[in-house]
Amino acid sequence: MMNLFVLTQQYLGPLGIPLLICSVLTLLILLERITVLCYHSLQRRLPTAGMALLNQHADQTRTMRTDIAAIWLHNRQRKLSHGIRMLQIIALIAPLLGLLGTVIGLIQVFDALGDHQGPINPSMMAEGLGIAMKTTAAGLIIAVPAVIGAHGFQLWVDRLIAITEQVLNVGNLRIEGVCTEALK
Repeated sequence: MMNLFVLTQQYLGPLGIPLLICSVLTLLILLERITVLCYHSLQRRLPTAGMALLNQHADQTRTMRTDIAAIWLHNRQRKLSHGIRMLQIIALIAPLLGLLGTVIGLIQVFDALGDHQGPINPSMMAEGLGIAMKTTAAGLIIAVPAVIGAHGFQLWVDRLIAITEQVLNVGNLRIEGVCTEALK
């Protein structure tokens, strides 16, 4: 494990460790969210649990059932959206870390050039420019999946919630004795 940190720091300079942490967090959140959202989508757990809740409170007024369902649905949405905000933060921070790495790399280049007397050798600039480009690329490589994941998961959660909300509305009408066949 320590070798990974050393290699990361050698390859990406002082911002290697923060970029590594961002990439690991992104990967873990993406995997966890895919697992959770696939489970809820395939099992249709939300609509089933929501209908069970409505049926449990069938003796309440329609307004009360609607309020109970809204609170329950809001809590489910919050749980399903877990991690999306962190992906958005990583998507924002990773390119900034990459840009900071670019600045640090360019500072190294100018320091090497400023300290040198005589003709300039391209190899004097190579290390600093290499770190500059590598950190920029690493920041973007981390940010792109984080942005796609955050927006994709939010769309997925919104769809699950919309489907569940529709099921709850129809279920609430059925409890009231309204024929819902015409709504299809």
